[in-house]
Amino acid sequence: MAPVTMTLYHYSVDSYQSGGKLINDFKKQFRFAEPFMLALQKSEECFWGAYFAAMSYSRELCALGLRKHENYIKDAVEGIFEYVRRRDYPDSSASRVGCVYYCESKEEALRYLKDDCIDNGDFTVDQVKLLEVEVDATTVFRYDQTFFNDAVDIMEESRDLARVMALAGRYYSGERSDNPLIEILADGENRIIAEIPTLFD
Repeated sequence: MAPVTMTLYHYSVDSYQSGGKLINDFKKQFRFAEPFMLALQKSEECFWGAYFAAMSYSRELCALGLRKHENYIKDAVEGIFEYVRRRDYPDSSASRVGCVYYCESKEEALRYLKDDCIDNGDFTVDQVKLLEVEVDATTVFRYDQTFFNDAVDIMEESRDLARVMALAGRYYSGERSDNPLIEILADGENRIIAEIPTLFD
């Protein structure tokens, strides 16, 4: 039986250089989340030790010009989400730090590309690519990014680990918030169909 596939759209500044497919976790984001996940497996006290150490070195890297942003809060939340995923949903989920992110339509991908990459000044139009991709449908998951965004806010404002972990559970259970922001994750085989010009008004 032939595999069931679907067409999705991917925008990127680095996960595609050339060739016929996208590499899952091309940016190797897992390496930033892993210390927090491993620390949480030991204890909450160990997690907070890793968190405050990451705060220090992240700020130093930014001061040296080696990173554009202090990403330690997002990295910590990614680690928490991965911890909850592996603990509670190991066989029915896609890892946020081991996948490719997709959009449902070309229009949606262009909108996010503009918001995430162009309008904030991090990248130019020449640096980004928009791709039409054939994806193994059995590896596609849709989650409500609102829960992840709320978790980042909570970690930044109150560092309430229990609430962040609860949001990770809601995310991976497939729950939807009142105003869902759906993101598509897939970690299976894929094939580049076409590169789409990224023209903005």
